[in-house]
Amino acid sequence: MVRSRRMWAILGAACLAVAPGCTTMHSIKSKVANWRPFTSAYDDPQADAKLARAQELFDRGDFAKAHDQFKDLADNTGNSATLAEQARFQQAECARNRRHYPHAVDVYHRLLQDFPTGVHRQEACARIFEISDYWLDDFRAELQKRQGEKGVLHWRPSWPSAFDKTKPFLVQESRALEALEHVHTHDFSGPLADKALFWCGYVNFVRGNFDEADHFFSQLVELHKESPLRPQAVAYAIQAKNNATGGAIYDGRKCAEAMHLLTVAEASMPEIASDPEMAARIDRSKHAIRFQQAEKDFKTAEYYERTGHPGSAVFYYELTRRRYAGTRYAEIASERKDALKARMDAGELPQGNDPLRILQAKWSETFGKKDKDVVTADNQEPAFPNRGPAGPDPRTMPLSQPNGFPQQ
Repeated sequence: MVRSRRMWAILGAACLAVAPGCTTMHSIKSKVANWRPFTSAYDDPQADAKLARAQELFDRGDFAKAHDQFKDLADNTGNSATLAEQARFQQAECARNRRHYPHAVDVYHRLLQDFPTGVHRQEACARIFEISDYWLDDFRAELQKRQGEKGVLHWRPSWPSAFDKTKPFLVQESRALEALEHVHTHDFSGPLADKALFWCGYVNFVRGNFDEADHFFSQLVELHKESPLRPQAVAYAIQAKNNATGGAIYDGRKCAEAMHLLTVAEASMPEIASDPEMAARIDRSKHAIRFQQAEKDFKTAEYYERTGHPGSAVFYYELTRRRYAGTRYAEIASERKDALKARMDAGELPQGNDPLRILQAKWSETFGKKDKDVVTADNQEPAFPNRGPAGPDPRTMPLSQPNGFPQQ
């Protein structure tokens, strides 16, 4: 009984809504008539008038209302490109004047994506750089506080105010670097492109992201040859390449790239040689690169000696001694090479850590038969004269003996 009463009540309300003169039904009908699925484009003959009214609100300082009107005009893809670009730029300007900087950067970036060659491209990039530079003020203040620390200054989390609309609530530093990348991408030849790259590289360098720092500094060196920041970028790029390897046991191509860049910088940048501080910095980088390369070749020699490849070990010890004369590794390599050659001449070669060689040695030791006349590493002297560890020397044996050995 109760259910039937509810059904009659709902049916009566529906009839009243459908009845002529009902404002609820009228609004529903208008919304349905104006609804355009899957598209934001529609013909708006009042677009220019709406833009003028939104501009009046902007000039009066009513940025909140102007923002919404500019957004509606920019989102309507049925409007002309000129009007849509102007509306999108003014939308971003409204957000910036309201000091909603994260939202403003997003709107500027959308403007650059939708209109990459528009009239507001350079101005939008300048606004993005200005905001990102403001966000990096906290990074610079942190450097001042931690200037006594050495090495990588890892990021320390902080808790910004949730009510501060001028800064991102989270990952402020990452948002700043992302915005700077937008500046360089969309205004490659602009006046702020080299500065944007430099700050991207410098922040990553301080945080220990040497691969990223090398990427940005190398771009600045290669693409902005007239930039006043190029000498500093070269110095940082060399250090970043040398630190990006992870150590001597890893790929050494980054070290080779750093040495090549250092040679090019010394030959083509006189401002480096004329600046004593910069010259000293480049000289320290050169020694660090040579030290790491020497360590890599030395460890390669140690590896071959450890795994039972004495010939290769001697080769790399000699290579280290010749290439990196004057370093500590050159002196140690010379001593190791002489000691290893002496052991080779005496026939006292270790099995090393090669699993196959160790297994062969254990098998021969357990199941093999020892010949009295065969020289081993731990038995008596050779049974015949002129017979060394590698066998008889044919240059010292009489040719008249059919067995190849001299008469006793």
